[in-house]
Amino acid sequence: MEVRCGPELIVFDAGTGIRELGEDLVRRGMCSSKTKIKGHIFFSHLHWDHVQGFPFFSPIFEEGNEFHLYGGRNLNRTLYSLMSDQMAAPNFPVSLQTLAATLRFHDVEPGTTIVVDEARIRTERLNHPGGSLGYRLEHDGKVLVYASDTEHTDGLDPLMLEFVRAADALIYDSMFTPDQYLGVADQLSRQSWGHSTWEAAVELARVAGVKQLILFHHGNCDAVVADIESNARKRFPGCHAAYEGLEILL
Repeated sequence: MEVRCGPELIVFDAGTGIRELGEDLVRRGMCSSKTKIKGHIFFSHLHWDHVQGFPFFSPIFEEGNEFHLYGGRNLNRTLYSLMSDQMAAPNFPVSLQTLAATLRFHDVEPGTTIVVDEARIRTERLNHPGGSLGYRLEHDGKVLVYASDTEHTDGLDPLMLEFVRAADALIYDSMFTPDQYLGVADQLSRQSWGHSTWEAAVELARVAGVKQLILFHHGNCDAVVADIESNARKRFPGCHAAYEGLEILL
């Protein structure tokens, strides 16, 4: 997910979609032999679906570009070690160490605030196996919260409620329907898997006074996601199911 709120690029996670972001930056003339990028990539955690696109992100092959990569400390492995192994032979033909762009790695603690230009990005621990970080970005009076890969608790979590309060947009894990989460239909409970339901997302957004809710980290086919979006909108009109290419102006 790309965020534009100043001269430096801000990205949350690096799944396969970051390849298309790289191509789009080239099309927009923001990455070329003459135009250089300074970017910041914030990883929620290091599961494959959040890192696999990084080796195919074309700006990292351009000399003069600079990227700061942030990941949670104590997520079993450091961000540098995982990204390095992901691109080591025989997994990939180009090693991390030989990339043309300059890469700087930052292992951060939950509660840390990172400043990028005039944006302030606060981290918070999420409820996911192996650990995960959420990010609250504040800039020019606007608030965006990215909280993917987290599981709701019984009742509203006071820490999460405070973290997302009054956000202009909340991008939140809504992977399951309530019946899927409890295993009602197929006797396969998804509890403890580290993902939430659309109902829990709506309740959190409603109580926290969030303006827009973006349902994220889909675990269903498009038809079921459309049903989830329709049901969620009945309770929270300012709700959208995320899709590739969605743009939101705050």
